[in-house]
Amino acid sequence: MEAGSQKNSIQYFNKVNMMKKIFVLILFLQFVTLFSQEVEINNCNIKYEIDTIGLSKTGILKLNITNKESQKLKISDVFHEVYIQPIEVEKFEASLNNFDKIQKSIIDVNCLDCFGKFKNLKPNNSISYSININESKFFKKVLKQSKTTYRFNIWFDTIDMIKYSKSKKCFAPNFTSEKIIYTTK
Repeated sequence: MEAGSQKNSIQYFNKVNMMKKIFVLILFLQFVTLFSQEVEINNCNIKYEIDTIGLSKTGILKLNITNKESQKLKISDVFHEVYIQPIEVEKFEASLNNFDKIQKSIIDVNCLDCFGKFKNLKPNNSISYSININESKFFKKVLKQSKTTYRFNIWFDTIDMIKYSKSKKCFAPNFTSEKIIYTTK
């Protein structure tokens, strides 16, 4: 009889242990639910325009950002070259008379001192940035050959361009340009 009662007490002990674990798990989940905050931060209503007229001659493109919000946005007055990268790059092969894709991945960059001062951009006003892709290390790394025609999109990492304010909490979504044809010098 003692063996049977010992077996029952072990089963009872295992059930109690399992119930304790389930209870602790439920408490943990309630704690996480209670103390976690769901913060919803939306995209700012902004309009991107890119001007590539004369890009092959000068290497300079212009990025215009227009505030379409009903309130002012604090936006950086500098757009550093580390925040643009060529993606989906294709090189023109004259012998085949077509564009061949080049392997390229987006490089993650953290640059904490790449922003200038933040200034207020009023509703329906724009800020313009001139960016020289000939001086960009990411473009130099991908567009290596001189006097070669490339076709690519430009990825603009704009997520940190806007500073939150008390009245408006939103962020600038990243922007990708249409295909651009560019001939290196």
